Amino acid sequence: MKKIFCLLIIIIFLASSGQGHILTTTNFDSDWVIMFYFNGDNKLSDSMQVDINIIKNVGATEDVRFAILSDSDEIGDTKLYYVEGTTLVEQDWPTESDMGDPDTIIDFVQKVKTDYPASRSCFIPYSNKGAGWQGIIYDQNGDGTMITMPELLSAFNTVTNNGADKIDVLFAQSCLCGNLEFRYQIRSCIDYTVGYADCGLSGDLPYDEILTELVNNPSMNGEEFATLIIDLFEPADMPFYDILQSMGAAQSDQLDNLADAIDELALLFIENIGEYRDDIATAWSGSRIYGPMWDIDYYRDLQHFLELMTISDQEFIDAKNNVIDNIEAAMIAIAVLEKDNSAGFNFYFPGRKADYNLALRYDDGVLPSEYEDTQFAIDTNWDEFLEVFLDLEGNTAPETPTITGEARGEPGTEYEYTITTTDAEEDTLYYFIDWGDETTEGWLGPYSSGEEITVEHTWEEQGTYTVRVKAKDSDESEWGTLTVRMPKIKQISLLLFLESLIERFPILKLLI
Repeated sequence: MKKIFCLLIIIIFLASSGQGHILTTTNFDSDWVIMFYFNGDNKLSDSMQVDINIIKNVGATEDVRFAILSDSDEIGDTKLYYVEGTTLVEQDWPTESDMGDPDTIIDFVQKVKTDYPASRSCFIPYSNKGAGWQGIIYDQNGDGTMITMPELLSAFNTVTNNGADKIDVLFAQSCLCGNLEFRYQIRSCIDYTVGYADCGLSGDLPYDEILTELVNNPSMNGEEFATLIIDLFEPADMPFYDILQSMGAAQSDQLDNLADAIDELALLFIENIGEYRDDIATAWSGSRIYGPMWDIDYYRDLQHFLELMTISDQEFIDAKNNVIDNIEAAMIAIAVLEKDNSAGFNFYFPGRKADYNLALRYDDGVLPSEYEDTQFAIDTNWDEFLEVFLDLEGNTAPETPTITGEARGEPGTEYEYTITTTDAEEDTLYYFIDWGDETTEGWLGPYSSGEEITVEHTWEEQGTYTVRVKAKDSDESEWGTLTVRMPKIKQISLLLFLESLIERFPILKLLI
């Protein structure tokens, strides 16, 4: 009896230990882990905190885990939180991270996947200054560059074991990241991508509804979650920003077929450029533009462009229909206004030489990684078509610009300057100005060849400044220069001083 009793005690102990182990496994082996990569090290700092509170209030469960890496707009304020119930539990993490460094993504995702292994995962990069294929995640306290497309692919190859352990959903909560080239770049590592075709504004994503629905239905798969985000997002007409909001979700395993269809179309365009050029230019000029609030028009709606083409050749019609069919197969859900000619994503299609590889987010106008470095350009002939269509081969740079205006003045006074140059091919031009006082402007434009432009500038301190200006179409000119001296002190200040002195000592008036 004693042996039986001891055996029963052992069985009960093992059973209770097993139940404890099951609970522990459930705590960490969840259905979903949502990884919020919140870069608020810019003007989104305050709105980021609002969204973090929303996530906290929704609350995590054993089935749906939330991990939040947040970086606000001060130095030393990077935090890693795991949400336990409705409590933010801070984890060990460096006090300041450059969110624009791909290694930060790697460290974050690897740590979360280790601490919270889950059958499905979602990665949400949240940042200001989205730029499509030109880069993602601008950290104002970082090294000055965003994560480029080659760096992004390398980071996701690392955290997914080269795509063997794919992330189910990536939702880029950043402007213009519903870009086809962006989606294509990471297709081997992400099952579904969700992004704004144009611009997103802080507070326009209903995190509470989206996360509550996931918490209540944790068995949904990646396609269902990506579609849920689109279904709950309400696009808006924002005339103040010149934006019709749109958003789309794409399935990555269809993007190779879409790229093949676009490659066919590009080769057909190249082969028939003499016959097709005018029709391409006309359809391009009428097609849906993304990003006009930043004075760019090189992100276009590919489907709308093709629908505006009037070429009647059967070969072209077949190629066009093939692209459109593959767009519809790749885009599993879109949120667009009824009046919007949007297929839910943007596509790189510059219409002028000067717009080719024109940097959207870099003041010096230099991209750390150009379009030719994207996987889409490597795998297709689209960039080769752009070179032919824009006559980039054999292009000559504009002449060195001239800058004229006041060469001597007073600090604190605004002066006007005239800039002009010409281009042998009569291309439209952009100008970049270095005022010599650690301030720059660029790229300004587009302007016609030979057109004079007027700019103003104020130097705040005495000194001698070398103003430099260069022009570009697809190639950059030499620097034109003007030396400006600000040796004078403000005359008004001297007069006021003399008047006050005479008022105190009237005898000075007689001496004067």
